[in-house]
Amino acid sequence: MIRVKRCAEPANLSSIRSTQLLALRALGREPKSDEINGYRIVAEDLWKSQYHKCCYCEARIPKGFNDVEHYRPKAVADRKPGCSKTHGYWWLAFSWDNLLFACPGCNRSYKNSRFPLNLGCQSLAAEESPPGNEIPLLIDPTSPVNPVEHIEFVYQSIGHASSNRSWWARPRNGSLFGNATIEVCGLNRSELREIREDYFATVILPQRNAIESAIGTVDLPRLKTEVSRALELLTARNEHVGLTYDALRHLVPNDRLQPLLGAGWPAPSQVAI
Repeated sequence: MIRVKRCAEPANLSSIRSTQLLALRALGREPKSDEINGYRIVAEDLWKSQYHKCCYCEARIPKGFNDVEHYRPKAVADRKPGCSKTHGYWWLAFSWDNLLFACPGCNRSYKNSRFPLNLGCQSLAAEESPPGNEIPLLIDPTSPVNPVEHIEFVYQSIGHASSNRSWWARPRNGSLFGNATIEVCGLNRSELREIREDYFATVILPQRNAIESAIGTVDLPRLKTEVSRALELLTARNEHVGLTYDALRHLVPNDRLQPLLGAGWPAPSQVAI
């Protein structure tokens, strides 16, 4: 998970928002999910601005999948452990700042209506602007906070079987926000771990081998070129930037790069910004 930089709000969203909110307010009650419509008009804008990737797991999403994710759920919200109220954020259903593009696994199978708040929080009331007194535990990938500071990837096994070794998402430095985001979005589900394994084998490992080869021959011009190529993998348009960052730092530690180049890998806060 990395930061998402939004494009400008599409012009057609404003009229949809005005029309739909008038209709929802006229209901005189909390709207149901199937009564909140029209926001999918910006699906392609979100898809393009996120470089065709899921905002949570960083996997590529086909253009034909047009579900739009609401960071704050539109109809029902599970705010545990911080709050027991379950009303949705229907008045934010058409807010550009609340819309994202997410894959079916992260959006439908895992996150769905979950929006955990920190203990002791009060939820927003209808028509209230965020954040109010809410402290969401789910990381907003469009916020100024870099998710890489809260989530890291570690190659390890779960249990005693070595066959279970894979790249697992873990809260960096015990981050409460990282831990909640990993759990809510299912960032360690089996299909994601398999995708990460494939990306590691086909993209990350060959780049690491190229860097190690240049180090081994003390070929500084080539080393600079290969490290530059590795840093290009850490830009937002690529898949699995978070995984790539932690894998490269683990496989080629800074103490191998710095004596030769005078610099190492960037800090987590500087990744994909």
